[in-house]
Amino acid sequence: MVKENLQPDFLGAGPGTGPDIILGSYDWQPELVAAGKLEPIDVSGLAEGFIPGAIQAFAYQGQQYGLPVSQENAALACVLEAMPTAPETFQEAVAAGLAISLNDGAGDPYHFYALQTSFGAPVFETAEDGSYLTVLGMGTEAGFAFAAWLSDNATSFELASNTRNIKEQLVAGTKACWLTGPWNGNWFNEQFGESGWAAYPVPPAGPYPGSTFSGATGAMVASGSDAVATATKFVLEYLGSSQGQLALFQGTGKAPAELAALEQSSASKIAYEFGMAGLESVPMPVIAEMDSIWVPWAAAQVGIIRGDDEPAVIWQKMLDEINASLGY
Repeated sequence: MVKENLQPDFLGAGPGTGPDIILGSYDWQPELVAAGKLEPIDVSGLAEGFIPGAIQAFAYQGQQYGLPVSQENAALACVLEAMPTAPETFQEAVAAGLAISLNDGAGDPYHFYALQTSFGAPVFETAEDGSYLTVLGMGTEAGFAFAAWLSDNATSFELASNTRNIKEQLVAGTKACWLTGPWNGNWFNEQFGESGWAAYPVPPAGPYPGSTFSGATGAMVASGSDAVATATKFVLEYLGSSQGQLALFQGTGKAPAELAALEQSSASKIAYEFGMAGLESVPMPVIAEMDSIWVPWAAAQVGIIRGDDEPAVIWQKMLDEINASLGY
């Protein structure tokens, strides 16, 4: 059954009255887990065949609550005439003409995340199972190294950039690549034709491979189901198979989370190329502490690019503000 407003209906369902399996976004987990609505499942026998970040998306508070069926992530979408092969370095992308929206000067930590993580500075630390801890990961030397790099490369970014003017620049040929997601894939097809552009992994700015943020949709088993064992078996054996993943892909058009199914989706340029470019992606945290991060994080990026103060001073101010809001 496909239904709108499924999450609130699922929350309100009594034992044995709701669905046995729910297909939904990984960011539903905090509310559903808090309400005792989800049954943990063991995906260890399947995990190696999936995009790692998609599996990680359903690791929450030390448990695995779902099996991913699709993933969406940002990548470097480039006009092939200007960038015919994937750039190996960040500077190569800049030289060709790189665009990252700074939302008219408001900042964009989401799209900058691949650059920050290439210095080894994640927003939060993670547990062994991949679930996010509430310990900041960007208050280390690596975080300050990213801040220094951002200051040194400030001229590579345009504070007044936004979606509209980036599209104009790409069409005019003054920019070659845009760090964006599959939600702009159809625009690239319309402007350059399917054979006129490509989506590549984001090249590292620092010493490590970077990770873009991703989101995932997955199958979760209802703890109130009268058939938990049967539902779990269906999730693992069918929805976890290439056949099941491709069946869902045909309906959603989103990149399958299972690697073999993703490989078989190559006829769909947008899903396939963004999916392949996101094999190192990590899920955007859905823990409550994330709400205290976005505004000071974006402000720090903008302040560094604008040259408001020394990058270390701005970065430390950001950390102090975030830690104060988190009560640390």
